[in-house]
Amino acid sequence: MTADVFLSDDGTSLEKVAHHSVKNTVAERFATLIASGALSVGDTLPSERELASAMGVSRETIRGALLILSTQGIVSVVQGARTRVISADVGALGLSALSGGRVTDYTLDDVHEARLTIEARLAPLVADRIDDDTIGRLTELIETQEKTVGDPVRYLIADREFHTVIYRACGNAVFSDLAATLYSYLLDHRRRVVAQPGAIERSIGDHRDILAALKARDGDALAQAFGVHERRIYDTTRALLAASK
Repeated sequence: MTADVFLSDDGTSLEKVAHHSVKNTVAERFATLIASGALSVGDTLPSERELASAMGVSRETIRGALLILSTQGIVSVVQGARTRVISADVGALGLSALSGGRVTDYTLDDVHEARLTIEARLAPLVADRIDDDTIGRLTELIETQEKTVGDPVRYLIADREFHTVIYRACGNAVFSDLAATLYSYLLDHRRRVVAQPGAIERSIGDHRDILAALKARDGDALAQAFGVHERRIYDTTRALLAASK
C-alpha cells in the first residue's frame, strides 16, 4: 500500500490513503489516457525506459502496470516488441468518480472555464508548498518532453505527469484530483493538436514559464502562466474543432 502525504495550512499531516500499489496507480494512469482518447487502439507505447523516465517510477513498476493492463485485455505485451493498445474498454480502471467514466462528455467551453478556475485556486497553494525535490522532478520532465517533439503520444504521457506533479504539490488531495480529472477531458482532441507542427515546442515553452514561476514561489506569476497555457490549449482545440466541421 502507498499513501500520498500532504501538509495542511496549520502544518499538520494531511494524508490521502491509496488502496493500490504503485503499479496499480500507474496502470490507472495508462487507463485514463486510453479512456480519454490520448492513447488509441493500435498505438504502441514508448519503451519501458522512456515510460519510467516520464512517470518517475522504476522499469519494474512499469512492467507490473502493463501486466495488469495485459491481464485485462487492454494492451498486448509481446517479448521483443513494443506494447500495443488493443482495447479502449478500460471499465472502471482509473476513471474518476467525478467523471463517471464520461471523460469525453463535456464541452470545450465548460472544461476551459473549470480549468481556469481550479488552476487559479491551486496556484498560490502550490507556490507556497512546493519543495525543491518537486522542482527538480519538473525540470527533468521538461527535459523528457524536449525529447518527444514529433511524437504526440510520448509527449502527452510526459505532459500529463508534469501537470499532475504540480497538482499534487498543492497539498490538498481533493483539489489535486479535481485538477487531474479536468486535465483528462478532451485529450482525444489534444492529441491531434500537439501533432501539428510547432505545437509541442510552444507547449514546452509554456511549461518553462510555469516552472520559472514555481522556482520563484510566485503564486500570481504561476496563475498567469497557468492561464496563458490553458488559453493556448483552448484556442488551438477550438480551431481544430472548427476546421473539422
